[in-house]
Amino acid sequence: MPVSPRTRPAKAALSREAVVAAALDVVDEVGFEAASMRRVATALETGPASLYVYVADRRELMAAAHDLALADVEVPTAGDWRARLELLVTRTVAALAAHNDLATAAIAAVPLGPHFLRLNEEMLRLLREGGVDDAACAWAIDLLVQYIASAALEQAAWNRAQRETRATEEAMGADFVGRLDAVYAGLDPAAFPTITALRGLLTAGGGDERDAWKLRVIVDGLLAQSRTPG
Repeated sequence: MPVSPRTRPAKAALSREAVVAAALDVVDEVGFEAASMRRVATALETGPASLYVYVADRRELMAAAHDLALADVEVPTAGDWRARLELLVTRTVAALAAHNDLATAAIAAVPLGPHFLRLNEEMLRLLREGGVDDAACAWAIDLLVQYIASAALEQAAWNRAQRETRATEEAMGADFVGRLDAVYAGLDPAAFPTITALRGLLTAGGGDERDAWKLRVIVDGLLAQSRTPG
């Protein structure tokens, strides 16, 4: 039977929560740049003008979607301050990487949503617990947020490639290393002596191992900057 206005299921009432959730779904589907107000409105079966009742503009909507992606990040409770900080950062990266290139929103604007602020508060608290002085904490959080955004974008790109190729993690890693090594092998040692000397090391180590090392170096640097000379 044909569907009439009387038999068609009623659309759910619009709300800010529904609009933001729809925006997150659209980013998952088409990516950050393509997630326009029109696309979100279409997903909600309404017009773009209806969205402006709940958000001022696309920038606010993307910021809210970014914050929603962090809603379920759990704050670690076990381990010393450093272990908890590194785990919290890792969890935050994973939460953002699960939503395509949504982490771009944190590069375009400073995140200020309630879920981000909850995580921000915990990172700052852990830094102070670890002995990082207040002046260093204020800039350290900028560094950590930048690391989180870049790491999430890298992981999201890897996730997309894996979905598109349907390759295993091991196969993708081997292919990536093989392509890098092929480039390095073709370089003129006279023009690129350092790359040639470090060729084996430049392609060694898995992604998780490298990510852990990068984060460890960041925290080590923060501690070094906070030590009182003498």
